[in-house]
Amino acid sequence: MESGKRNHIVLVSKDATLPEYYGPYNSHYTKTPNIDELAAKGTVFNQHYTAAPSTAMAFYAMFTGKYPYESGNTIYVEVEPYKGETLFDLLYDQGYECHLLWSSNYITKADKYSKCTGRHTIHHESLKFNQSCGHNAVYHKENRQRNEELVKEKFDAIIKEIDTIDYQNKDIFLWIHMPHCIQGRISYGDDIDIFDNLIGELRKRFGDESLFITADHAHMNGHNHKVGYGFDVDARVTRIPLIAPRIEGRKTVDFVTSNVQLSDIILNRRIQKLPYVVIDCAYYCQWRRKTAIVKDNYYYIFTKKNKREELYDIELDPHQDINLMEPLLWNDFDRGCKTDIRQVVLYPYWDQIPQVAEEMRAIIKSFWQVGPWWYELKEKVKQQQYIRYLLFIRDFFKKRNA
Repeated sequence: MESGKRNHIVLVSKDATLPEYYGPYNSHYTKTPNIDELAAKGTVFNQHYTAAPSTAMAFYAMFTGKYPYESGNTIYVEVEPYKGETLFDLLYDQGYECHLLWSSNYITKADKYSKCTGRHTIHHESLKFNQSCGHNAVYHKENRQRNEELVKEKFDAIIKEIDTIDYQNKDIFLWIHMPHCIQGRISYGDDIDIFDNLIGELRKRFGDESLFITADHAHMNGHNHKVGYGFDVDARVTRIPLIAPRIEGRKTVDFVTSNVQLSDIILNRRIQKLPYVVIDCAYYCQWRRKTAIVKDNYYYIFTKKNKREELYDIELDPHQDINLMEPLLWNDFDRGCKTDIRQVVLYPYWDQIPQVAEEMRAIIKSFWQVGPWWYELKEKVKQQQYIRYLLFIRDFFKKRNA
């Protein structure tokens, strides 16, 4: 039964999701009729970025409205519950009954690193519907076959859990976070049809004007020969979908937005144009930190450990092939010599690059901080030891499973 009498808000996010999984972003993968219809009625954000390519840090940004660097965290460890007002708290104060639903065998790990889901939220976390894949499945020897009966079982369990909520008599804020892949499917994006079916069921229960669709982050999808996320801030892993009910009469939002604005967008149905957005893959004492600044059509990346700078024009170079801040002499491997990039790459704005670079450096300087040298050294050694440990475990399981 469609509910048009209540003022519901339903946020549905899917982990590690590329915008182009969905029809409104020119999907090459599958059809998404329910998402397409919502997009046609609503507002599609075409340049929406996560504040972090890791789930916990992304959640912090989504529900507090702050960038991860504003959290005060020095390293990625379990945190105390957030003491400020989250989106959940603000909606609770407005009379909403707040709920969250996620897979208990997946999301609890991310939850302890964010803890920003409000003081009165009802947790629906008894269901287990996450299928491990990618790096989460490295150490599991599983039969990677589709199982449509299992998919239906898990999907029906999710719908049954949603129907335990009294949405016909109360105003509800419901956040559903779907995993990388639902059980019964086998890879990132392999369950987009199931996700679209979920959106269809939510439309019946809560109405189209209630639904917001987004992601915590995307993933590299083979870009630059990489498949994961979390340690990169390339646009491939940081640009995420956001589809909302029609806001300010806009069919699309084509300027840069961040998921730190999500609470404002949901609460106030307002879209503010920011001067720039910030993306961090780690906290300020972590030696693997990379920070990106997105300003207009420029995408700047600063890597902490080697102080490397990258600058891309993502309008003209969406795949980030040409680093506009590399030395002018590039290796011409075919001819065994070096060549001036400005003579072989057609880019009409070379004269603007020095000024853009200085603007980006000034932005980074405005919030950049480091810990005491001894603390940062300790974290670097700890991280190197951790990497060696992971490689040892990987090799152990390879030999065992051979």
